[in-house]
Amino acid sequence: RRHALPPPATRRENSTLIVAGLAVSAGALLARETMKLVEARAEAAKQQADAGGDKAKGDGAASSGGGFAAMFDSFGKRHYDGPFEAPMTRREAALILGVRESANAKRIKEAHRRIMRINHPDVGGSAFLTAKVNEAKELLIKGKDD
Repeated sequence: RRHALPPPATRRENSTLIVAGLAVSAGALLARETMKLVEARAEAAKQQADAGGDKAKGDGAASSGGGFAAMFDSFGKRHYDGPFEAPMTRREAALILGVRESANAKRIKEAHRRIMRINHPDVGGSAFLTAKVNEAKELLIKGKDD
């Protein structure tokens, strides 16, 4: 007794299988690279903790020894980590507002307004951070005209 063989696959079925295989491969590669990145960040954090948490002089990303992950450590950051300096500097104020030190008054006011909408004490924000954001705006806007 002979069993009938299934009909040969059509071109459409073949292309679907190829696309599915490529998608699975891409997902696996992405997962592998993500795990490498996570491990590198964990190692860098461990090294920093072993060193007492002090930042080395120079560029933090280059000196942390985290390799590929350390190069992109600040990538996508849209906030200032702190700690705040006792007399606020123009550089710190620019970092807090997310603008350049040389930004015009209009850009400084827009950045201030954007941050205050999110962090205003009336909507559950911190009064301390609000004071720091206001101080940063006043420091940067001083001497600039609209």
